[in-house]
Amino acid sequence: MYLRTGKHSIRKVENGGGLITLDDGSKWEVFTFDKFKSMMWMIIYDVNVSSYIGSKFKITHIKRNESIEATYVEK
Repeated sequence: MYLRTGKHSIRKVENGGGLITLDDGSKWEVFTFDKFKSMMWMIIYDVNVSSYIGSKFKITHIKRNESIEATYVEK
């Protein structure tokens, strides 16, 4: 379960955009069809994390106004 929705910054993008780490240490597995977007996201930019449906979350890159779907990977 992830409760810290809201504004965060990107710390790391790995696996061709398949795994994103945010400033709070949370890791996110990006859905396959969104990897082409997240692989272009650079560190330090801000994103907004919002609950979507069930265990799905929507992560929106604020500067690019671009969203992806991801699941929270337990620490």
